[in-house]
Amino acid sequence: MATTGFWPVKSNLKYTLDYAENPDKTTAEKYLDDDLYLAIRYVENDDKTDRKLFVTGINCVTERAYECMMSTKKRYGKPGGNLAYHGYQSFAEGEVTPEECHQIGIETAKRMWGDKYEVIVTTHLNTQNHLHNHFVVNSVSFRTGEKFKNKIGDHL
Repeated sequence: MATTGFWPVKSNLKYTLDYAENPDKTTAEKYLDDDLYLAIRYVENDDKTDRKLFVTGINCVTERAYECMMSTKKRYGKPGGNLAYHGYQSFAEGEVTPEECHQIGIETAKRMWGDKYEVIVTTHLNTQNHLHNHFVVNSVSFRTGEKFKNKIGDHL
């Protein structure tokens, strides 16, 4: 059974996205050979998608998530207040594989926010005890300009 949490991001959206997309947390070493892993670590600021096996953008391109989200805010004149919402979905040890975890995260995000908001879904693989997803949800709808209020009705 997954556990979840969800909270507003009041400052520094870029930091939150960078944390969620961190390749040291989203790339399983079993998918890389030693030389490639060392090369990827060396080019830590490189945004190539082959480093980020478990990062998915919904209604935005992962490499440009910050720009997409900020553009939506500017388009609707809502750059202040809560910038985004950051959430997690955590699974018990052995409950899911990395692929299953990420797919569940994508499906969850699409059901909850996919028709109105830009979302980044990442699966962190860096913990020994459990796999977990992170969600970064733009606080402004790209369709309507409506602000996400984090009430029960906003999660349906």
